[in-house]
Amino acid sequence: MIAQVLNRDFVLKRLEEVRRHLSAPATEDRRRAGDKGPPLSQEDAALALGAANEALRTEAAASSGQPGFAPPPAERRGEAPAPIDDFSFFSRDATISNLQSALEQYFAEKKQVEVTRPDGRRGGGGNVAVTDESLPGNKPTRSGDGRRFFDQFSITDVRWVSSLFAMGVRKFKGRHAFPEKPADPVTIGDQARLVLVGDWGSGIPRARKVAKQMREVLNEGLAAGREQHVVHLGDVYYSGWEYEYRDRFLEWWPVEPDEAARIPSWNLNGNHDMYAGGHAFFDYALKDERFARQQGSSRFSLRNDHWTILGLDTAWEEHGLEGDQDKWAQGMLESAPGKGLLLSHHQIFSAYEQGENKLIQKIRPVLATGRVRSWFWGHEHRCVLYDPTENVEYARCVGHGGVPVYMTHKEGDPYPPPASWEFRDFIRNGLECWALFGFAVLDFDGPKVTVRYIDENGKENRREELA
Repeated sequence: MIAQVLNRDFVLKRLEEVRRHLSAPATEDRRRAGDKGPPLSQEDAALALGAANEALRTEAAASSGQPGFAPPPAERRGEAPAPIDDFSFFSRDATISNLQSALEQYFAEKKQVEVTRPDGRRGGGGNVAVTDESLPGNKPTRSGDGRRFFDQFSITDVRWVSSLFAMGVRKFKGRHAFPEKPADPVTIGDQARLVLVGDWGSGIPRARKVAKQMREVLNEGLAAGREQHVVHLGDVYYSGWEYEYRDRFLEWWPVEPDEAARIPSWNLNGNHDMYAGGHAFFDYALKDERFARQQGSSRFSLRNDHWTILGLDTAWEEHGLEGDQDKWAQGMLESAPGKGLLLSHHQIFSAYEQGENKLIQKIRPVLATGRVRSWFWGHEHRCVLYDPTENVEYARCVGHGGVPVYMTHKEGDPYPPPASWEFRDFIRNGLECWALFGFAVLDFDGPKVTVRYIDENGKENRREELA
């Protein structure tokens, strides 16, 4: 990921350039795509222009970036941390996200990206808080209030970027059909292991560190002869374009292609996976042999004599539950003994984010049965354990797999209810404190499950038992 494309001010200026280009008279020059972009029809141009105008209007009112991560107060006068949007702008607006995807593809194909080491020299490597990629000759500056801005810049081929952007908007407006049939149930052993990671598909160096630590866990399980499954809880950034799955997800996935039969993988649908209509999620990512057990569906089930594990699609309908998934979940739980453990991208409640939540309204009758013992989700880029809520004894957010966020809490700060614990370790980079990434390992032992929460450096930060 390119530092400039992670800067909100930079992205909005590029969106204004694209908007001006799309607003120009529909000449043959505008319809041409530039060097390599797809042709731009009048219909696609109009669709993209409408989306750009709406996005600029809504962004003028409030940022679509990550909510709830305001920087902490300045420790010393004149040294205020920058807003998170200056370093890590992961928009929840599909239009903005598609522009970021288009910009990244454009700069990569134009070979305008350089990799820089943490000490400022070229060549990559080491540990960086956000990204080690940037546009050469476009250095950031700090304003007096701590804001981070990049030098004056203009897209050299706005036709190319506009065509790519319009393609993404068109795919978002014409999303992939929802697969009505779930994957066939898979029986797992009573001693199986699940490795869960959420919001991991950024491909940045620290996300790759998470994959390396997940691999260490898998190697340990292989040595012990343990059955293992690896689950991604959704979101490949920015918009789920094919190149993003290829370069940020599949290339770094901790299971090798020749291990597909030995270590099955599973992939849930997230909101960023749907920002380009979900086409690459269904038709490219899920067709990788490592995800073959999923059979092209965005929901799946694993079960043994003690647990029924259900993966739900909460993103085809944004923060909802498309189709008959509630009835499917209830039927799966009623047809098997033992307890239920649900997996999804979106949360059913939160200590930090409020707003429309169609998911909880639809799934409440299932939770009312008392069969759902635990639920793991991502979406929020945190690791939070919750007190029993909504008739779920063990509700857990593990969305801290690959998106940089500020750690805004001080040592000893109380946990906001209904949270009972939150992973708050961080690294410092300049004036900013960045939360560590991590993942969860669930080791089944008959009716009991031991859960370990492991960070990007391989340290176990928390252990608990679900029973």
